[in-house]
Amino acid sequence: MKINPYYEFVKNFFLSYNCSISDQGPYHMTIQLSADMDEELMNRPFYWHYMKKMNRQGEPMQLTFTHTNGSEIEGIYLHAGSPMLQRIYGIAMKKGQSARLYESIKEPVDQKAMNPWLILNALIQYRGKQARDEQLSVGINLIHGTILTNMMDSLWNISFDSQVSDYTFPMTPVISLISGYKRIHNYLDTYIQAADDSWAKDSILQLEKEQHLLQRFFETEDVSKDDFLKEQAQIETRYQPRVTISIVNGGLFYISQQTSQGLLMKTT
Repeated sequence: MKINPYYEFVKNFFLSYNCSISDQGPYHMTIQLSADMDEELMNRPFYWHYMKKMNRQGEPMQLTFTHTNGSEIEGIYLHAGSPMLQRIYGIAMKKGQSARLYESIKEPVDQKAMNPWLILNALIQYRGKQARDEQLSVGINLIHGTILTNMMDSLWNISFDSQVSDYTFPMTPVISLISGYKRIHNYLDTYIQAADDSWAKDSILQLEKEQHLLQRFFETEDVSKDDFLKEQAQIETRYQPRVTISIVNGGLFYISQQTSQGLLMKTT
């Protein structure tokens, strides 16, 4: 089965905000929302206003998501244009835009210095004949400038705290945050330029085809110039290939030298 790229993101998003999975199968999952997430996501302001006024807890809703469109189980199919996915993106961007965290060290270590890593989670949106979203997590070591990808996956099993652990100290960055941000953005630009652009070529061909048909229709039918221009603009909006990069969130992560070396070894 082809993996839905948005499925794991949505799952991790809800688990990160104290929601739970009440039912899960090979092709679906049902999320029990917390009261706070229901209030954020489900657009029921009057219900929650009434519950608070009556000093009652309220009953958060459940959401079922499916891997594929047309699944036997009724639920929300996650795709690039899904309104629910766009709302989830918006909440993620609002709630977790930045963080400063330190690797949790329980025992004294020989190498006490903590390397600063700037990590940005980016959303790349491809729009044209077809729509596609891609999520990239990119980190740069602010001491020597090494850039790594899939950073959040690499850090998933590492414990972090908001306070510096005993016996350790954070190193002062050699590379500034602004410079680090620009380097990651340049990396993303290079990544997009090197990616397969067949989708853009298909979009341009479809755009030219639609424009040609519109021109012929305009020449043979009684259509006003204003209507022609409006339809032309709509065709360009639908088929003109474009790529946008949005930084969803990010943070400064201080990671021990041992762990940093382990991250670097994974890429070699």
